[in-house]
Amino acid sequence: MQSRESRREVVIPAQMRSKGGWCDVTIRNISPHGMMLLAPFPPRPGTYVEVRKASLALAGRVVWVKGKTLGIQLLERLNFNALLRAANESWAAGQGGTPRKGGRRSESPATDRPARRTPHALRGWLLAGVAIACAGTAAITLWHP
Repeated sequence: MQSRESRREVVIPAQMRSKGGWCDVTIRNISPHGMMLLAPFPPRPGTYVEVRKASLALAGRVVWVKGKTLGIQLLERLNFNALLRAANESWAAGQGGTPRKGGRRSESPATDRPARRTPHALRGWLLAGVAIACAGTAAITLWHP
């Protein structure tokens, strides 16, 4: 019997693209090969999705859905430090993710930016900052007993 990978609890606002387009999500836990998200309208199991935080894009497949919570199996191993850097990058840049005015949106995943659907964008950035601070505190605590 295979043991379950360890998870890290996080609260990181991000965007997810599926067949229905972009939506705001919250990453609630991560492991080396997956993550749990909260989404307003989770896609069905088997759906391939892209989760984006700042410049970091992660591809995966939805493996389970329960209410507004879903589990994603990532196609590539997750680099936790890269995710924290992306959360910090978006916080520092004040990146809102809104589409350009007057510009046409590209279909390319590298240039297609998600549209924000929430009027409370600042709350998401504040949660990201708290998550980064908690992760830093936990790292210091673990490395310096």
